[in-house]
Amino acid sequence: MITSGQLKIGAVEIVARATGKQLGFAYTVPVNGGQQQRWLLHGDPQNAFDIKPPPAAMASLSLAQWQAQVPALWKPGSIYVWAHASVYRHGEVHDGVSWTKIPPASQLPKAKFFGGNEDDFQLDPTGARVIDVIQGAFRGLAFSIGGVRDPGSVEYWSLPADMLPGGSGTPLGIAVGTKEAASLQQFVDVVNGAWGPGSAFMITGCTNYRGDRAPAAP
Repeated sequence: MITSGQLKIGAVEIVARATGKQLGFAYTVPVNGGQQQRWLLHGDPQNAFDIKPPPAAMASLSLAQWQAQVPALWKPGSIYVWAHASVYRHGEVHDGVSWTKIPPASQLPKAKFFGGNEDDFQLDPTGARVIDVIQGAFRGLAFSIGGVRDPGSVEYWSLPADMLPGGSGTPLGIAVGTKEAASLQQFVDVVNGAWGPGSAFMITGCTNYRGDRAPAAP
């Protein structure tokens, strides 16, 4: 089940949901209260991708080894995302608030970013459509303010009990769903309907880089 965040610790592979074409990779390390994720994407995945276990050559990479490989994996126009995911579980108490339901949007914790920064604002905004997070019979939901083409963005994920982190085995899929939410508050209202024991809510702050060369410090 989801413990530290959306992704398996270490490397995972990102593939197109419709074709299975490789879209890139991500590398994750645990931090207190969540995860730090580094995504290397060969273009915009457009909310239609699966997260799978990594190729064998990446299965045991350390963070330093991942960082050393980034320049060789880079393609012109690739996207690099530094993402900090903070995890809030059903029934936990944060800042005196019991998460027996997800707080209103105006009271949600601020997103955290690499470097310790906080702000209010590798998914793309979908207008009034909520993003489906799919793993076998399990369904989660996500919502994004900003996307990978912006300098920064914030993602909100609500995942049910027993869903495994992406890259653990059964693919974790992303697809634009049918539910509607034109604002973060509307998204909170939607996910509170399925919020219960074992559920996890993640607030992920993303810093996004795009260029012909890999970032200087991946």
